[in-house]
Amino acid sequence: MTSILVEAENAVRAGRVRLHVFKPSGRRRWVVVGKHGEYLVLPEAGYCSCPDFFFRVMSGEKPTCYHLVAVKLAIERKQFNIVEKDDAEHDQLMEHWLRGEAPKEKEQQ
Repeated sequence: MTSILVEAENAVRAGRVRLHVFKPSGRRRWVVVGKHGEYLVLPEAGYCSCPDFFFRVMSGEKPTCYHLVAVKLAIERKQFNIVEKDDAEHDQLMEHWLRGEAPKEKEQQ
């Protein structure tokens, strides 16, 4: 559990915990930027979209992943980035996060 806590602390300190707030609906999605992608975290449900959660936490090999711990720490400390997005972007972003991908930046015209 020590390495999980260290990784979580590092994520919070590095500003990699984000709360995406969608407008005008007010939907809120927690995302942690990890080593290999961006992961959706549902702290109330104890869920993370990262492969570590799927393969090690779900099998009982690990108690949790560091992304879940990072969100909990960030909430306790009020130390996270708020990103406002339009509701029209919600579904596409969710698809990326559920696959553990970082959304592609829109091409500037």
